[in-house]
Amino acid sequence: MNPTDQAAIDEAEYEQALADAAAATAATTAAHEAAAPTLRELALEEAALDMLAARVATAKKDVRARMQTALDAAARRDGVERVVATLPNGETVATISLRAGATGPVVTDEEALARWLRQTYPDQDWTTTRIVREVRPWKLAELIAQMEAAGVAQVVDPDTGEVHDVPGVMIKPTRARTHSLVWKKTGKTAVGIAWRNGALTRYMQALTAAPEEATA
Repeated sequence: MNPTDQAAIDEAEYEQALADAAAATAATTAAHEAAAPTLRELALEEAALDMLAARVATAKKDVRARMQTALDAAARRDGVERVVATLPNGETVATISLRAGATGPVVTDEEALARWLRQTYPDQDWTTTRIVREVRPWKLAELIAQMEAAGVAQVVDPDTGEVHDVPGVMIKPTRARTHSLVWKKTGKTAVGIAWRNGALTRYMQALTAAPEEATA
């Protein structure tokens, strides 16, 4: 074969290789485009997830309120402060524990408190005057800490030892009773499997119910 014929063959093979590569690239691009969701599909996915997120938030708020009521009742009746979440197959996935509320001093009338401080300790610069007299923030924090430690709306004069009833302050709940949920190490995975297998259908009705059923 002469050099001219060989060159022609090489050129033809090169052009065929380029054509094959272009065809392969086009096929790959088409496959990716076919697999990728369309704009309308993405819009529907976002809308569906937005609806589910709202329903999940509402359902979670509702079940937490019912759980708190049930825990409070169980604590009063039987002293129960903890319960486990168990799948239908008996696997424990999480623990829910009661968290006690708290009480402490709460300023209910700052003007009365400031007036008392001014009258009782006239030489101390513990209040300020705007339209009404106010307690300086650092002093208010100090008084609150003293009353919180004592558990009563009273303070003791460090110089005289006299106990003062503090006006404008009451001891009242500052944090409501609540509860916490702690997952077991494999709990979330187990719940996901149970959900996919349909074992939790009865617990997820609020997410799939018709609008009038979900809000009933």
